[in-house]
Amino acid sequence: MSDYIVEEIEHGVAVLRYPDGSWARVPLSADMTEEDLDEVAWQFKPKVGALPKGFDVKPGQKRTASPSPSRLTEEVLREPTWFDHRVEAYGDIEGQIEFITENGLEAWQEHVAEIKKMFPKTD
Repeated sequence: MSDYIVEEIEHGVAVLRYPDGSWARVPLSADMTEEDLDEVAWQFKPKVGALPKGFDVKPGQKRTASPSPSRLTEEVLREPTWFDHRVEAYGDIEGQIEFITENGLEAWQEHVAEIKKMFPKTD
C-alpha cells in the first residue's frame, strides 16, 4: 500500500501527492471508481531502488513520446486503405468548404465521385 493525497481535481485530472513529495497527474473518467483511482495511484507511486541499467534520462532533457515497437498494433502498421486514401484526397474540412464556396455544391459532388472512382471500396 502507499498513501497519497488528492491535491487537486481540475478538468478531469487529479493531482496526487505522495509522502516523499513526488506527484502524479492522473486523468479521471466518468466510469472510474474510488478503487480504480487507488489502483492508478498505486501504479504511479514512487519506486524504491536504483535506476535501470543504461537509463540515461536527465532533468531538462527533451524527449519524444512514442510507443515501443512491441506496443505497435496491427492498425498502426497496416497499409493505407481506400478509406485513408479518400480522406487524404478530400482534404481538411476548411478546404472542402472553400471548394464548395468557390465552385459550388455540384462541382464538389463531381469531385467526390472522381475520388471514389480512384479509390473504390475494397472491403
